[in-house]
Amino acid sequence: MSRQDVSSRQQTFSLWQQTSLITSTLIGVGILTLPRSTSAILYEAGWMSPVFGSVIAFVSVWMIAKLSQRFPGMTFVEYSTIVWGAKKNSRLGKWLSFPWILAYLGFMYLATGIVSRIFGEVVVTSVLLDTPLEVIIITMFALAFILTLHDLDVVARINELLLPLVLLPVLFIALASFQKAEWNNLLPLFRATGPSLLKGAYEAVYSFSGYEIMLIFFAYAHENKSKVKAGFYGIAITLVVYTLIVVAGIVVFGYEELQRVAWPTLELVKTTQVPGLILERLESAFLAVWVTAVFTTVANAYYAFIYGLRQLFNRGMGFQRILSAVMFIPLYFIALWPQNIVELFRISSYLGVYSLILNLGIPILYLTMLFIRDLGRKQKERNADG
Repeated sequence: MSRQDVSSRQQTFSLWQQTSLITSTLIGVGILTLPRSTSAILYEAGWMSPVFGSVIAFVSVWMIAKLSQRFPGMTFVEYSTIVWGAKKNSRLGKWLSFPWILAYLGFMYLATGIVSRIFGEVVVTSVLLDTPLEVIIITMFALAFILTLHDLDVVARINELLLPLVLLPVLFIALASFQKAEWNNLLPLFRATGPSLLKGAYEAVYSFSGYEIMLIFFAYAHENKSKVKAGFYGIAITLVVYTLIVVAGIVVFGYEELQRVAWPTLELVKTTQVPGLILERLESAFLAVWVTAVFTTVANAYYAFIYGLRQLFNRGMGFQRILSAVMFIPLYFIALWPQNIVELFRISSYLGVYSLILNLGIPILYLTMLFIRDLGRKQKERNADG
């Protein structure tokens, strides 16, 4: 696709839609385990983990936004060939960019499978005890498949619609749980050391992963300058939610008790009572909201993967729909690959390392390449003037 064709695309994503895409993707399965994983490292100061993790996330999404601003109307798959190529040899750019495109698409694919498996584990152990795990996973895949049958503007509108339905109940539950808070559980405030803070920040990075979908979706921003703002707002909203959830878990249970439960946020919801007993089984309402949050995480990641493959092969919407159905078959076996929940957590930890390397490495590498090429071009211009 030529540069002129790309620039003539209809840019449809508003600032709020971009923010909704980022926030809806970030808030997912990580919200259930974050209080346990962060307090295991930082103890009473576990709430600092999402704060420091958000700094890393914002630096990464800022670089992704800056990359996209250099190539308005183009996705990561499209501008990669320009970054790595040369005017006289465009084929060279395709070959040199292919490993980085493959690494990105591979992560999106693996993340979709592992997140779906974690979702299935929570549902079959907490709500639908007699339902096979495979049925839960296939149901989530079916919902994601339906979304890939539609254009990008439908994805944006669905995220825009569902975000308030997820965000408001989660914030309400976090604040309502403070009724049973023991604020002494947050003391001492500064026991964590520098190395443990860095380790805790890394632990939160995987919970913040997901904004890399904007390597694809930033191409459709309505305003080129709104991309950095959308990244900041998306990370900031997620930071508020995660910090409140971690603080609530620590002040209600204490960091020692949090290590004994697999899904601490779900246990937190079970202990929370709504004033007036309007809802006696608050966990049922929470899980309904949480299913919506996981759907947006899985569906957005899978759509970015499928759309990236579509652009890699330079095909149309019909190819996207067929490819979406076919690629769910190996994804199903990837989701069932972990033999138990311990192995599942270990694989998700490895995926967190992959996410950190990918989300920082690719933007730094691409921006460095652009900087070197800009220096080279300026040097040639000076030589020509001289």
